[in-house]
Amino acid sequence: MKKYILLTLTFVVVSSASFAQRALSEKVSYFDVRTPNNLLDESVKTYNVDVTIPYTMTAEELNAQSLADFEIEKANYANVVKESELDFEERLAGYNDDVKAAEARYDKEMKDFKDLTLLERLALTDQGKKPQLKVPAKPRYVLPREPVYVLPNYDDHLIFDNKVLADGIKLLGFERGNDIFIAINISKMVFQDNGGQTFYSQPTSLRVMKGTETLTQKTFDDAFKFLTSSSSNTINLERYEKNNVLKIMREINTFLNEEHGFIPVASTIEIEFPKNKKREYDILENAKIKAISAYRRLKKDSSSETRARSNAELLELREIWLSELSKIDYKDKKAVMNKAVAKMVFANLLRVDISLKAKALAEETLELMQERRIDLDLGYDDKAKFTRLEEQIYKL
Repeated sequence: MKKYILLTLTFVVVSSASFAQRALSEKVSYFDVRTPNNLLDESVKTYNVDVTIPYTMTAEELNAQSLADFEIEKANYANVVKESELDFEERLAGYNDDVKAAEARYDKEMKDFKDLTLLERLALTDQGKKPQLKVPAKPRYVLPREPVYVLPNYDDHLIFDNKVLADGIKLLGFERGNDIFIAINISKMVFQDNGGQTFYSQPTSLRVMKGTETLTQKTFDDAFKFLTSSSSNTINLERYEKNNVLKIMREINTFLNEEHGFIPVASTIEIEFPKNKKREYDILENAKIKAISAYRRLKKDSSSETRARSNAELLELREIWLSELSKIDYKDKKAVMNKAVAKMVFANLLRVDISLKAKALAEETLELMQERRIDLDLGYDDKAKFTRLEEQIYKL
């Protein structure tokens, strides 16, 4: 009797395990995009940048000026040598007088020292204050070094190429073209001393236009700001100005992308699917494969066309998952399409809806799942998972 009961229990456990559908999953990393603060019209696919600068010096001009200065320095080298020789002769001529003055000073100090008492002399000697003869070193002639040409340090000069600056502006999610025009106008840097400190301003205007319509307008560094705790006459002004131009361009690029660009954000998504050993879930496995492929195409530098194509494929897969939901038999655990499979499909739908930022679709999916909440018979982990997804939907 006991053996019969044990065999019966074993059969029930094995049968239940055979009908339970274990969920498999695959995670994929991709780059989502942050929705800009000021979304441009869908017709805008390209942009053009123009930078106006007040700096006209080129690297070629600086090199030419540097070479010219070097030629003048070489031509003047003979005069430098002659002046150094005259200076040496003057110092040499005055050397004997310097020695006599040092000896006279020593004789006087020694006379005063000898006039002191023995104890006073001993005390000064212990303190290292006994007079000593300090004869100045005899002048030695050093030939001035011949001029050597050194390339100028471009960091210390205001050399800019407005085309290079314009190329440095990258509006993420868009290509180069003429749908919108980005105009940047940089003014000269103005320095101001206050209490031994240096302040600066460098008004720089930004305007984004579509035809004659101004879409965005902003001015950078128009108010005086602290620059350094040193006064302006002790610092390399051109180096500070050059660094500030590059800083402003970085700030403009960041601002443009926050306003209008699609900033890539590293993300991951998990796609669930049933074990398909008997090839009963080919549709769901194929949907998983296509979904993973669609997300893998979403790289950091993917174009808007690539993203649109991947999103369209994900929407098509969404319809496949919804179609598979219609086949679910929530009452029969032995059914191929049972409630365990439904949980996987609902999870995929919600995750994809969230990744697409399709709040309306996500709410529809959530409502559809809520209608089957009792039939799904969610366990503790399932409830926690779907609660997290539900919270993400409300944040869309």
